[in-house]
Amino acid sequence: MKLEAQKKRSILGIIIDTVIIIFGIWGSYVEIYENGMVMLSYYTVESNLFISLACMLDLVYQISVLKQKERSPWIKDMKYLATCCMTITFMVVLFILAPAGGIPEYIRMFFEGPLKYQHTLCPILAVFSFFVVDAYQNDLKKNKILLSLTPTVLYAVISTSLNIAKIMYGPYAFLHVYEQSIGMSVFYVVLILGIAYAIGFFLWKISSLIRKQNGV
Repeated sequence: MKLEAQKKRSILGIIIDTVIIIFGIWGSYVEIYENGMVMLSYYTVESNLFISLACMLDLVYQISVLKQKERSPWIKDMKYLATCCMTITFMVVLFILAPAGGIPEYIRMFFEGPLKYQHTLCPILAVFSFFVVDAYQNDLKKNKILLSLTPTVLYAVISTSLNIAKIMYGPYAFLHVYEQSIGMSVFYVVLILGIAYAIGFFLWKISSLIRKQNGV
C-alpha cells in the first residue's frame, strides 16, 4: 500500500511539474517576446525560469521513484528554493506592487496576459505541489530556511548595485535608489528579505507538520 501511494504521488508530481514547466516557460517567453530581453532583469521572470528548471530536474526525481531507484535529495531542496521564490513573487505583487493601482492593477497583475501564469498559476501550483508531493518525499532540514534566502539576496545585491552604478534602472520602483531616501531603500530590502524568511519558514514548518502527522 505504501509503495502504491508513493507511485501515485510521483505520477501527480510528474503532472504538476509538467504543467508548471509549460506555464513558466510560456509566460516568460511571451514577456520577453513582447517587451524584450530587459524582462530577464525582473525577479518574476527569473523565478519562473528557476521553478521551470527545478521542475525539469524533479521530473527525473519522480521517474526514479517510479522505477524504485536511488533519489537525489538535492533536487528537492532546489525545488524548495524555487517554490520560495515563486511565493515571494506572489506576496510582493499582492502586498507591495498591486496595491498602488487598486483593483484594476490587481486584476491586471494576477489575471491578464502572461502575468496570470507568472504571478498566479505557477506560484499556486508550486506551493500545492510542495505540500501534496514534495513534503512526503523529502525530509526538509531547518537549516534550509536560511539557504532559501540565497536567490533573493543575490537578486537584491546585484540589482541594487547595478542601480547605484546607473547601469540598470529598476526594474521595480523600490530599486530606484536615486528617487528615494537611503532609509526607504533599506526598509524595502529588510521588508522583502523578511517576507522571504517568513515564507521559507512557513513552507518548512508546514512540510514538517505534514510529515509528522502522516508518519513519514
